[in-house]
Amino acid sequence: MMKIINQTFSFLICIILIFLSCAPSAAQSLPSNKAAAKKPFSFPPQMEMHVLFDPTSFPSGQKSFLIYELYLTNFSTSAISLLGIELRDTNNENSSPIVSFDALELHNMVKILGVEDSKDNLTIGGGQSAIVFIEARLNSSLSFPEKITHRIITGNDSLDGAVMVTHKTNLKTLSPPVKGTDWIAADGPGNSVDNHHRRGVIILNGRAVNSRRFAIDWKKVKDSLSFSGNPRDVHSYFCYGDQVFAVADGKVIAANDGLPDNIPGHGKEFHPAVPLTFEQLAGNKIVIDLGNGQYAHYMHLQPGSVRVKAGDHVRKGDILGKIGNSGDAREPHLHFEVTTSPMLLKGEGLPYLIDHYRLGFQQGFNDIHKNELPKEKEIVAFIK
Repeated sequence: MMKIINQTFSFLICIILIFLSCAPSAAQSLPSNKAAAKKPFSFPPQMEMHVLFDPTSFPSGQKSFLIYELYLTNFSTSAISLLGIELRDTNNENSSPIVSFDALELHNMVKILGVEDSKDNLTIGGGQSAIVFIEARLNSSLSFPEKITHRIITGNDSLDGAVMVTHKTNLKTLSPPVKGTDWIAADGPGNSVDNHHRRGVIILNGRAVNSRRFAIDWKKVKDSLSFSGNPRDVHSYFCYGDQVFAVADGKVIAANDGLPDNIPGHGKEFHPAVPLTFEQLAGNKIVIDLGNGQYAHYMHLQPGSVRVKAGDHVRKGDILGKIGNSGDAREPHLHFEVTTSPMLLKGEGLPYLIDHYRLGFQQGFNDIHKNELPKEKEIVAFIK
């Protein structure tokens, strides 16, 4: 009996050993904590983004620039914080960013809509919208790809979208609208926070538009001042009464005269000579059809100086009028812009090229530029 019991016990031990040798190890059979804790499903950041008007790059100095607006809307109920924005080649997903902006740079680029002043303008609350005013630059030896995708980097995620083209417009090469030296491109193409042209997005006909995106207020300066003498007298300003010229051949679409000059004054000191209406904001003005859906606008001209009328055909270099201080002007200057519409403020601002100019105020204007566009605050001479 004892022999039978021993044989039975030995048989059971063998069965157990065979089972253990065939069974998977504990590490194989038991899922790890990481595998067991599956990441819960979640949607990507609910940030809608789009570019309303595709930009076109233009040269200035030793660089190429893209200036445009990226619109963001947070469709969720939770705030989304921006940590960075990257511009990427749409047709080359594995390439490095063409241009990137970190949080420090974005602080001067983002405007939360409906908020007068936000200390944390990189946090877009639930239901809020924002505009990102973008100025991307590359060395002139490089070029922007045909299509660009935007990557929004948030606190814990990223999102790609807002694909745009970068060569939407055929840039016009124009002659200067003024002549001589000491001209400052006040509030010209750039991305400064205090540039009222760059930040000039308004809503017309239910749509956001910025006709002033590349506008320049041409003023003359000497020793950093635009006048000498009584600042309340238009004749004290160095550019007052200077002639303005046709930048290209074209047809005059609109020409208005008869509005008086304002007494110069900024801030609370600004009191227009006549109550301003929407149509009178430009003051005495001229609009020229440049062809291909592009229009040159001259604003704030001197009363009695406009030499052309609607329907006239002008040649490049023709005298059109003189610089004044009419309309919504605080001091004498020529507001010049090129847009997609002959109507005031209703077109999209377009870049263009000036066939020749010189920079280098301190060095005697020896820095020659051809077929480029001056940037904001540059001091320019229009001499050949």
